[in-house]
Amino acid sequence: MLESKEMIDIAVAAMQDKKGMDILSLHIGPLSPICDDFLIVSGGSRSQVDALIDGVEEALGRAGAELKAREGTPESGWILLDYSDIVIHIFTVEMREFYGLEHTWRDAECVRY
Repeated sequence: MLESKEMIDIAVAAMQDKKGMDILSLHIGPLSPICDDFLIVSGGSRSQVDALIDGVEEALGRAGAELKAREGTPESGWILLDYSDIVIHIFTVEMREFYGLEHTWRDAECVRY
């Protein structure tokens, strides 16, 4: 089973490969029982959001990580990929600003990539 840090590293590499923007992780484990970490990325268009989703799911799947749930659609501008220990949020720029997860979880340890 992959550790959270390993999943984050794999997902970040996939996001960077697809030119994801403003990639960051928030270590929310000490603040919430939801998961250990949120991983957040923005795509500049719906097609880039699609590419980010595909890239992350493919890379983590190859590594043996199991996707527990997927919510949202590229058309909505927000996708959530739940891998239990990490939850990945893929947004359009506009929807990321709207949801403001960085502000909501501002007390979490933040790492920018």
